[in-house]
Amino acid sequence: MGIMMRGRLLAGAALAVVLLAVAAACGGGGKDEATPTSSPGATGIPADTPAGTPTATPSAVEQQLKGMVLQLGDLPAGFSVVQESFATNEDVAGDGQDAAEVLARLTEWGRILGHGVVFSSQASEGGLLLVDSTVSLYQSDSGAAASFADAVTTARATDWQATAGEATDVHVDEVQPLDVADEMLWLRISGTAPIGDPPTQQPFIQDVVLFRVGRVRGSVSTISEATDVAVTVENMVRAQVANMATGLQ
Repeated sequence: MGIMMRGRLLAGAALAVVLLAVAAACGGGGKDEATPTSSPGATGIPADTPAGTPTATPSAVEQQLKGMVLQLGDLPAGFSVVQESFATNEDVAGDGQDAAEVLARLTEWGRILGHGVVFSSQASEGGLLLVDSTVSLYQSDSGAAASFADAVTTARATDWQATAGEATDVHVDEVQPLDVADEMLWLRISGTAPIGDPPTQQPFIQDVVLFRVGRVRGSVSTISEATDVAVTVENMVRAQVANMATGLQ
């Protein structure tokens, strides 16, 4: 069994759908890529970091990873950053019964550090609601490839209906990957879920794209209302792949 995915639930009056949780082997915002642990509010948007919170000077690796995820300029107008953080191997492993096994696997893969950022919009054109962008850096291409392979196995084996909270009529399709990275998996999850405030049952589309560029593994995961945002997702994936390639130079 691959290292399990840690899910982020969009609760309250928002989509009760899981953004693909990325653990050491999976690609779409999770503890591996530094998903913060704070809970979403009634609108489904995680609380911002309190004003005045002291921050440490980023290390060279942290700066490198921050440049590899999606930037605001890579997204449609109307988005803002609502969460971002880093995750060490110890953060990913956590303190569960499998912590030692997970940490050993991360060490074997040569994982260095992960970073994740979540963007949200209340009024984005085309119905796009959330964008989750993650990266994790490894010591070698082979380590990143092993992590990516485990991510793909876990993603394909996931029972999305069971993890989708209040969502119903959930369907999962594999989209033809783009020829822009060393490896890629694109899943499209669709169904019906409570959206809005107050919530009403509406169709949703969640695109989860996992990819690898050299010794970096990344993901872009989006949630949108009924509108098919495939072209927008493609543009963001291309932008992040380019950011990752530039960051490795």
